[in-house]
Amino acid sequence: MPVAWRRLTIALLGAVAAGGVGWTVSTNAHATPAHGAVLIRIVIIATLIAAGLYAQTSTFQARMGGQLIAAGFFSAFWLLNGSGNRLLFSIGVVCTVLTPPVFAYLMLAHPVGRLRSRLEWRFVWRLGAVATALWLVAIVVAEQPPLKTPLIQCGIRCPDNAFSLGFAAAAPAPLKALLLLLWMALTCGAPLLLYRRLRSGPNLVRLATLPVFLTSVAYGVLVIGYLGSVAAGAKTQGAFGTAYVSCAVTLPFAFLIGLGMERLAMAQVVTEFVSQLGRRPDADPQALMASLLGDPFLRIAYQRPVTGTYVDSSGVAIDELPGDHEVTWVEQDGRRVAAIIYNQDLAGQERIVQAAGTAALMQLENVQLQAELEASTAEMVASRVRMTEAAHTERQRLERDLHDGVQQQLVGMRIKLDLATETMQEDPARAELAFDALGREMDAALKALRLVAHGIYPELLHDRGLADALRAAARNMPRPASFRASGIGRYAEDVELAVYYCCLEALQNAVKHAGPRAAAVLRLWENGSSLCFELRDTGRGYDASRRSLGSGLINMRDRVQTIGGTVEITSRKGRGTTVRGCVPVA
Repeated sequence: MPVAWRRLTIALLGAVAAGGVGWTVSTNAHATPAHGAVLIRIVIIATLIAAGLYAQTSTFQARMGGQLIAAGFFSAFWLLNGSGNRLLFSIGVVCTVLTPPVFAYLMLAHPVGRLRSRLEWRFVWRLGAVATALWLVAIVVAEQPPLKTPLIQCGIRCPDNAFSLGFAAAAPAPLKALLLLLWMALTCGAPLLLYRRLRSGPNLVRLATLPVFLTSVAYGVLVIGYLGSVAAGAKTQGAFGTAYVSCAVTLPFAFLIGLGMERLAMAQVVTEFVSQLGRRPDADPQALMASLLGDPFLRIAYQRPVTGTYVDSSGVAIDELPGDHEVTWVEQDGRRVAAIIYNQDLAGQERIVQAAGTAALMQLENVQLQAELEASTAEMVASRVRMTEAAHTERQRLERDLHDGVQQQLVGMRIKLDLATETMQEDPARAELAFDALGREMDAALKALRLVAHGIYPELLHDRGLADALRAAARNMPRPASFRASGIGRYAEDVELAVYYCCLEALQNAVKHAGPRAAAVLRLWENGSSLCFELRDTGRGYDASRRSLGSGLINMRDRVQTIGGTVEITSRKGRGTTVRGCVPVA
């Protein structure tokens, strides 16, 4: 059905509904309020539907329009509470309980047509559900309406309740008290939540919400005054009831005024935005749009054409578009130029955001190019930094591997050379054997040097694993050390290299510093998800509090900490030194 015909149909049905309610109420001499019972009901129904039809003439207000139209037709059932017909009156009384939650929902959903937060959902639906359940119980139990409202004051002259089982003439007092509290909570809670939104919401939302907020405040005050007068039996209940009904009539007009103010404000924002872009071609679209929309958190993310990733105007990467904000895309020839990210309270204003983005398309494309250039420059700088860091890391690796591997072999060879020289006079044959062994060790050291230069494992470590490599290292020390290991398998390359070089450094330190009569024991074992090692010697030891760590021990710590492990070095003068460490292997 064409849009025009659909709207005409809704208008005709609304007129029929309003006229039907007016006619049936006009036949009841006891309908309240006494003066204007028919007119008030017709006006409420007609203005709600008219406000909804007006809202539906705009795409971004259509959702709210549909809800106002639905509320208008719902009111046609609720306002049957003025009918003299027993069944129609009973239907109106049953629907009366839904009036507070329905109007609380409309107030909070205005102008976008949906509740903004989980708190608002809980407020409307939980309180509304409890009130409805208690009201229906009262309807079934009592013959009279559960509460006297400004539109239901007929008392004993009311038509019979068609849904009552006749247990009592009136609802129990505790049930009435609960219903009164729930009615006041729904009526007074809505303006409090609206005030919360007015304090923090963007300017457009404030303008559209203000008429509804003011009406809701008056509505809440009058409900409290009316219910208090009824509870106290005061004579002011008539005046409060009349004022309450009048306020109910003005509520649809408040919706209508709010929607109109929103449209005027949106047109003004777009006009001002275009005007300022014309006066300031170099202006930042993000700052300008954020200022005019009154959303300080508004951001524009530019999509990079090549990578598809997002950056801001400075070229800084945006990992992902936030899910707790609204996002509107600005496109050019089917190609996405930018994403405008803004407050959820502006969810109904995506068309104004789209219009502003389209008006600023040339600036957005320029900023997108600038952002792409900034991002590319940042990537190039980051790439250079990574290359520099990689070269530095490689130099550090070579330094550590030379220090912990080949250098330790050369130190050991130097010690063996001194020992062979000392024995040359006493036992030339033994010295000759020592020099032959040194020659073989020198060949091995040269081979190790080549392997380190190419970043390759030590040969024995590569071929046979950590236990065999450390056993051979302990055996080949100038002063051999004991080695103990059980259940040791193969591990990741970084783990094996770190543990191997740490143990090698510890062995060399024991040879150099423990003394000629010291014994050393190297242990290797698994402890849960960790691989642990320990070298304990019985040498001279030292006072750890007065001596800083040397470069070798610092290298040990660096190696182990790089893979998430720890190293502990303890020593006491005359009691030897212990090096203990653990690295994760799981």
